[in-house]
Amino acid sequence: MTKLFFYPVLDALNDGKVIRGFVAIALKVLGILSLLGGLYLFIEILKMAFQLPTEGTIGGLLFAVIFAAAVLSVAQIFWYRANSIGTLADSSFTVIPIVSILFRLAGEVYAVLGVAVGVGGCLFIWFSTNNPMGLMPGLGNLLPAAPGGAGFLGGLAFLVYMCVASLMALVLFYFLAEASIVLVDVARHIRLLVKQGATRTEPLAAPVAGD
Repeated sequence: MTKLFFYPVLDALNDGKVIRGFVAIALKVLGILSLLGGLYLFIEILKMAFQLPTEGTIGGLLFAVIFAAAVLSVAQIFWYRANSIGTLADSSFTVIPIVSILFRLAGEVYAVLGVAVGVGGCLFIWFSTNNPMGLMPGLGNLLPAAPGGAGFLGGLAFLVYMCVASLMALVLFYFLAEASIVLVDVARHIRLLVKQGATRTEPLAAPVAGD
C-alpha cells in the first residue's frame, strides 16, 4: 500500500525519541520562563518590601533573596528533568515513563517553592509581624493556606506548616511517579504471560505418515 502524505508524521510519533525530544525541549523552555517569571516576582517583592517600615523592609529583602534562590533551583529542576526525559531508553511504552518524570518534577518544584516560602515567610513574620503571602501576587494561591500568626511562634508555625505541606506534596507526587512505573511493569508481565500461554496452547503438529 502506498504511504499517504501524513504517514511519515505518524511514523515519527510512533518513535519514542520524537515525543521525548519535544517534551525535553518544552521543559527547557519552561525552565527559562520560570526564570523570567521569578525575576518579575522578585522585583514585585522588592517593591512591596520598600513600601513597608524598616523592619518589614528587612524581612522583605530576606524573603526576596530566598525566593530568588528557589527560582534558580526550580529552573535547574526543569533542565535536569528535561535531560532525564531526553536520555530515556527506547521502550514499547513511550508516554508513561515521561509522565512518571513529570510527576517527580511537579513534586520537586512544589516542594522547593513551599520550603522557600516557609523559610522566607518565617523571617518576614519575625521582622514585620505581617503575613508573607501578600508579597507574592498570584503565586500565593498555588500554595497551601498557612497560619498567619505574629511573633516568634507565629513565624515558626508558618515555617513548620509550609515544610510539612511541601514534604507531603513531594511524597504524593513521587508516589504517583512510582505508581505509573508499576503500571508499566504490570503491563509487561501480563504481556509476557499472555505470550507464554499462547505458546503452550499451540496445537502440536500432526505426525507425518511413515514416521
